Amino acid sequence: MNIGVDYYPEHWDESRWPVDAKLMREAGITFVRLAEFSWCKLEPTEGNYDFSWLDRALAVLHKEGIKSVLGTPTATPPAWLHERYPEIYPADAKKYRLGFGTRLQRCLNNEDMRRYSRLITETMAKHYAKNPAVAGWQTDNEFEGNLCYCETCAAKFREWLREKYGSLEALNEAWGTIFWSQEYSGWSQIPLPWEVKCGKSHNPSLQLDYRRFASESTVSFQHEQVEILRANAPEQFITHNMMGLHDSVDYFELGKDLDFVSWDNYPAGFWIQGEPTRSDLAHDVIRGIKGRNFWVMEEQSGITGWETMSRRPVPGQIRLWSWQAIAQGADLVQYFRWRSCLFGTEQYWHGILNHDGVPRRRYREIKGFSEELASLSAELDGSSPENSVAILNSYEQNWAFQIQPQAKGLLWWDQVRRYHDALGRAGVGTDVVPMGADLSKYRLVILPGWYLLRERDAEKLGAYVKAGGVLVVSARTGVKNELNTCRTEPLPGPIADLAGVEVDDYDPLGDATCPVTLADGTSLSASVWADALVPKGAETVASYAGGCFPGEAAVTRNETGKGSCWYFGTAGDAAFYDSLLSRVLEDSSIEPYRGLPPNVAAKYRVRNGATWLFLLNLGSAEASVPVHKGAKHLLGPEAEGDTVRLPAYGVAIYRI
Repeated sequence: MNIGVDYYPEHWDESRWPVDAKLMREAGITFVRLAEFSWCKLEPTEGNYDFSWLDRALAVLHKEGIKSVLGTPTATPPAWLHERYPEIYPADAKKYRLGFGTRLQRCLNNEDMRRYSRLITETMAKHYAKNPAVAGWQTDNEFEGNLCYCETCAAKFREWLREKYGSLEALNEAWGTIFWSQEYSGWSQIPLPWEVKCGKSHNPSLQLDYRRFASESTVSFQHEQVEILRANAPEQFITHNMMGLHDSVDYFELGKDLDFVSWDNYPAGFWIQGEPTRSDLAHDVIRGIKGRNFWVMEEQSGITGWETMSRRPVPGQIRLWSWQAIAQGADLVQYFRWRSCLFGTEQYWHGILNHDGVPRRRYREIKGFSEELASLSAELDGSSPENSVAILNSYEQNWAFQIQPQAKGLLWWDQVRRYHDALGRAGVGTDVVPMGADLSKYRLVILPGWYLLRERDAEKLGAYVKAGGVLVVSARTGVKNELNTCRTEPLPGPIADLAGVEVDDYDPLGDATCPVTLADGTSLSASVWADALVPKGAETVASYAGGCFPGEAAVTRNETGKGSCWYFGTAGDAAFYDSLLSRVLEDSSIEPYRGLPPNVAAKYRVRNGATWLFLLNLGSAEASVPVHKGAKHLLGPEAEGDTVRLPAYGVAIYRI
């Protein structure tokens, strides 16, 4: 277990570096990340490299026992490169080229951009491969899908399509281009999904393939860097700082080349003062990318903001967010940034230190967390979350819902969050994993609206249920095939027999509500979407009590083999999910955390049969929380009997 900080020595006079390094050591900081935005200083003119300043900075840090992670600096190509090769600038959906003065102003398909990126990566890797101060590498910075609309991307997209479909006849048939007289007789006729007179309403199949292509372009760009780093610095690790719920690039594919994944956590982007943070889902999503622990490469350390600023984290929240990351699988928490910058766009994205460089309350809070973590590091090292519930995640499903949202509240993360939040309120840990994961280790698997359903995936889910698993299937599953064209079978398509239902009709509710009643008379409120279900062997769990489909089935359960398949034909509010998922958990033989108060999270890490419980009060009021009998107190307030009183933003850790 370690803590770190993101540091920009090039922003400060060199005489300050030893002061910073000493303060870092005294705060318990053992890692720094450097250089990810410093291409212009590492290569001030073409082919003229200057690593001397970075060598000196690394030496200063290493003298204090601090190891470094170097970023390949390709997120910010220098002005001289753009001046020589203006085609590097990406084009937006209206074909306007970006200009200089920000970051990520590059097309990852541009051959000149790739060539110079390979050169700077290779030169750095060779120079630092044997440097004892360098522990590893971060590729680029916060990759996004290469959503560029330049002519280079258009040509490469057509090449990508030719390789995928083989012939125009096959592409025309797959996309259904007979609609609106869009059949292509030449590859050069195929457009990118540019914004045109009719808006963005291009063929949905074209749009989905473009999103796949844009993501693969980014993955390919990173792969070139990874190959260079592996060849020249094989003893140093490689990671990348992802962005939680960001979805323009397929993180499962991006993560395959990495030793482990990292992400950048700014809870102020997800919270309102007095309400719980929403980083919990993002932690689980990132951990699911490779199915193992991760690093937080950027953790919020103060007020955030470019032109305007967020609210100040109240005392205790930075510590709470840090322990929350550890509880959900982080092995390192690295704060952004060391010192608030005096110039540039991020002047008001505050660091551990203010602009004056004086250690103040944020420094003291982080130092205190560091001391706590150090005291428990030997206890927690090697542990990781292990859960009995999985929510399946897919970036192409996400893109398909972005292309055709259909109803308010039906977007991918909206669907995932409703399940995840309800499980969190029950104190049930959740993995967020791809369809390709080993499902046999989970008692319960939740399938959000799996809009694009392949037969092989339907077969895998069927085998999981028949072997004894419990599966929850959501509305809008099986609507289309992987080509993003509609299926002809009754919904939910290839999974209909498994679910034991047929969708007879549906209503995109959006914000409208519809009453739903359980068999025991419990009344719930549904919204977002309503499927009218005809049971074909399934039992009815909930029925519409009025509104769109009075008396018809809304939620069903079907026993198949040794397991069961639940079909949620609608969505709802927190009470809707709390009530229904309590029944699903019982069906799965999963015990919830009884008596968990609102805004308190219960998380677990496990190692060799030992289990550690983390109780996190994400709210602004004290909470009384039941504690497992016989639990050994490790951190935070001690239990009084079988209850602990957690202060606002408080943390308690036990071994159970």
